[in-house]
Amino acid sequence: MISLIREKVKQYSPKTIESPGAICAGVVIPIYEKEQESFIVLTKRSNEVRMHKGEVSFPGGMCEDDDGSIMNTALRECCEEIGVRKKDVEIIGRLDDMYTLTGFVITPYVGIIPYPYRFKTNPGEVAYLIDLPVEYLMGVSPDMEEAEHMGNIQVVPSFYYNGDRVWGATCRLLLQFRKIVKNETI
Repeated sequence: MISLIREKVKQYSPKTIESPGAICAGVVIPIYEKEQESFIVLTKRSNEVRMHKGEVSFPGGMCEDDDGSIMNTALRECCEEIGVRKKDVEIIGRLDDMYTLTGFVITPYVGIIPYPYRFKTNPGEVAYLIDLPVEYLMGVSPDMEEAEHMGNIQVVPSFYYNGDRVWGATCRLLLQFRKIVKNETI
């Protein structure tokens, strides 16, 4: 599966959003393979973080002036949140930029990490890690529900994995990843 993921993501031409008023953020979609099964590493955010408390997300965060690029932001945040060093991530491509209900434009990078890996979570930001099997993602049927943020109502997809709700931008990015890997029309 990892070779298929590598091939499909490398071939994909992502869409960029130019939005000077939005908050720039970068995330890594970390993937590893264990015994011929591929997994996506997600984080369950702690209740100590300022935004998105207790939500399931990818390692990532807001761009800082000295990052130099959004990819560097994503890699820095991946290291800060789950302890994956930049040199251990093979960035194979990226997905489309995505707006969030909270005013961010997220640029998602897909990265392969070695297995086994000694993750070191930052307890101030991450409650625990979730290893989502790619095969589970390929078969999941998300629910569509309305969400309101600052008076705006939007329909957002969600699904549950081992009791954790995956929704919003994280779910939308996972579904885009699935479409790319399955070669479905985006």
